[in-house]
Amino acid sequence: MFKHILVAVDFSPAWPLLRQRLEKLTAWGTNRVTLMYVLSTRYPASPEETHRAHYEAKLADLTSELATPALSIESQVRSGEPGAVIAEAAQELNADLVLMGCRGYSRWHEFFLGSTALDAARLTQRPLWLEPIAEDQGSRDFRLMMLATDGSQAVTGAEEMAGKLAAYFQRTLAVTAACASEGCDREIEDAQRHLNTLAEQIEGLETRILDGDPRNVITAEADREAADLVVIGKRGRNRIHEFLLGSTAENIARDAHCPVLVVPSKPES
Repeated sequence: MFKHILVAVDFSPAWPLLRQRLEKLTAWGTNRVTLMYVLSTRYPASPEETHRAHYEAKLADLTSELATPALSIESQVRSGEPGAVIAEAAQELNADLVLMGCRGYSRWHEFFLGSTALDAARLTQRPLWLEPIAEDQGSRDFRLMMLATDGSQAVTGAEEMAGKLAAYFQRTLAVTAACASEGCDREIEDAQRHLNTLAEQIEGLETRILDGDPRNVITAEADREAADLVVIGKRGRNRIHEFLLGSTAENIARDAHCPVLVVPSKPES
């Protein structure tokens, strides 16, 4: 599924959980993994260039631990704004997926990792898997995948990705947030029509229309259903939209209590 995965490593207590996720994802046919640590230039207290050799050695140790005959493991240390560096590297290395943690174990780490993840989500041109890191989080299985769609051009990539991933999950649910109250018949019909079209393309797809602000009801539905993954789309990348993730996508990426897969749409002309 994802032949080449780029993993953002930060050597925090979050790594064991991220490693568990990597091991599960590589079982889908991955044959190449790139581990990357970014020497951040964002804060004065961040590691300096003089520490590069130290982190290269730590990545080399991880590479040895993860290597198997069927899996090629590479590692790199780069410098810059972490989110932007990761997004740029994924494009440069032609990665099929970027895997990184979001949130953290302390207020400082939560701020740093959370802002880095959102920067990467805004800038990425490659699918980005955001793994929430929390002390009480165990390793999730692949039971329920939830696709959040509004039927726009921005989510076509996410819809296609959900179709490919459906075979790996026990259930697949597509949701659209719309006005589902009295007087919204046209909006409901349009939303249901699009969901029905998706159901024809994805075998076994369940569909549901949610009533309310999509920034709130989608994450609430993911919690209620105990979703193991939420798939969302983001605006295509052009000069105008380069830094726009979209308020709904950004809220889901920030607030969801399960992994979120952010899938860019095709660039707009």
